[in-house]
Amino acid sequence: MLRRVLVVDDEQSIRGMVAQVLTDEGYHVTQAESGEEALVLFQKQSFPVVFTDIRMAGMSGLELLKKLKQVNPDKHVIIMTSHGTMDAAVTALKAGAYDFLSKPFDDLELIINVAQRAMQNYQLVHESKRLVETLKSRNEALSNLNKAFKALTVTLKNKNQALESLNKAFKTLAIRDELTGLFNRRYFEEALTSEVIRATRYQRHLSVIFLDVDFFKKYNDEFGHQCGDMVLRKISRILMDSVREIDIATRYGGEEFVVILPETTKQDSYATAEKIRRAVQESPLETIAGKPPTRLTISAGVASLRDDGMDASELIAKADQAVYRAKKAGRNAVRLAS
Repeated sequence: MLRRVLVVDDEQSIRGMVAQVLTDEGYHVTQAESGEEALVLFQKQSFPVVFTDIRMAGMSGLELLKKLKQVNPDKHVIIMTSHGTMDAAVTALKAGAYDFLSKPFDDLELIINVAQRAMQNYQLVHESKRLVETLKSRNEALSNLNKAFKALTVTLKNKNQALESLNKAFKTLAIRDELTGLFNRRYFEEALTSEVIRATRYQRHLSVIFLDVDFFKKYNDEFGHQCGDMVLRKISRILMDSVREIDIATRYGGEEFVVILPETTKQDSYATAEKIRRAVQESPLETIAGKPPTRLTISAGVASLRDDGMDASELIAKADQAVYRAKKAGRNAVRLAS
């Protein structure tokens, strides 16, 4: 049986990279740049395994998944999602996806591993069906084979579940900040670059909010690093409660945070930054050793694609400059890049 794989993504660079990795592993790879093209190809020839991006112009990856399952429910579809959130992945798994991968890929071996597992699982199911059809007339032998097959399936399922859980744990560790649970700087830089490319291609809005905790060093020196960590976790929770699911909240480093806001204008991003600033200002932060509660504030800067820069580095630089102006104006303020 040819190890055919269909790779679907409207980003040529991502599609080409995945196709090349799989081709180097001996797979026969066909590429499609849209869900519509993929569906036509799928109906013409057999692809046991399909990799598809979940966000594409036209037919989405989730829509494609449902249509492929209608054509042939036995085929294995692996969803590729760009934001590392679990919501899109869970929705896809409920719709019948075999597994999911988060972009950008932390390790290209993950692509190979999930392809191998999907292909092996497909071949196992395919072979099992052939055996069942062949052995229908041999009831006793069929019974014994079914028992053996069930035991093997349970073993394989347990091993696959253990591997999938381990892979998910490794993915989380690679992209999350250990103290706050937010995305880390490495993931932020890759995600912002990807969002800039997408927003530029489709002429969409994209903004960033750069946040800095006011007088954090003084607070840390007075109350200790344990309280400093508590402050960072508190502000991280406020960030997660204040932004949307599609936004990407990141601990940039130290007491600095950055939020990526896709599909968001500069003024709307300013309103979000103000919402965060007020929430921090109004949230008491308990100290330790019986000391009274204190209050902290943040200074923030907002920059938008095209208005303030044409690439990721320019956006961050302009947002950082806006933070400096907010600090200079007395802190506890939000300023727009100019």
